[in-house]
Amino acid sequence: MEHVVGIGGYAVSGSPDDVIKTFALSTCVGLVYYSMRKRAMAMAHIQLPVCRSMSAGDKPSRFADLAAEFLLKEMQQKHGITPREVLISLYGGIDGRGAGDCFRIGEKNLQTVKDALRKLGLPYNEVDTGGQESRTLVAYTSTGIVEVIKRPMAFSGLGAAPRPGPQGPAGAAARTGPLGPAARTGPQGPAGRGLGFLR
Repeated sequence: MEHVVGIGGYAVSGSPDDVIKTFALSTCVGLVYYSMRKRAMAMAHIQLPVCRSMSAGDKPSRFADLAAEFLLKEMQQKHGITPREVLISLYGGIDGRGAGDCFRIGEKNLQTVKDALRKLGLPYNEVDTGGQESRTLVAYTSTGIVEVIKRPMAFSGLGAAPRPGPQGPAGAAARTGPLGPAARTGPQGPAGRGLGFLR
């Protein structure tokens, strides 16, 4: 079954045949949890840094300060995972400098969710963050592999949007696998990429 996560939404699955997707992360951040033991996965498409009020239809997954704890509880309640076993990866959150993101929402989203994860004592890995490319995620519950499909952004005074049209090598999908123990200590190296990924 295919689950499509819209802006501010989330999905949780423990079915080995399921695929979870979210499209066109720019200032938004993709937060992915995975349990190798349970073969269970959760994904949130975070839109805003801080929840100041909840409107009808809003979910905690919309907000960077709430999504981390919310997804953990969902995984615990639905699949019985423990915090120590969850593998966490971050995607998106474009760099606002020169990217049409005058309020630096991408950077604020990314920093806020990292702060929330640290407060929960949850190690994470910045797999593919920052930069100035839109990212679509395709994640597989059976393996924990996440495909990252990048597209260059088109910038204007109104902000950033994915640029349509055929994609060259930079638009190819990169595959990242479940994080190994060495990759669970936070951002790794100057590029923010950890060890233990399939490329």
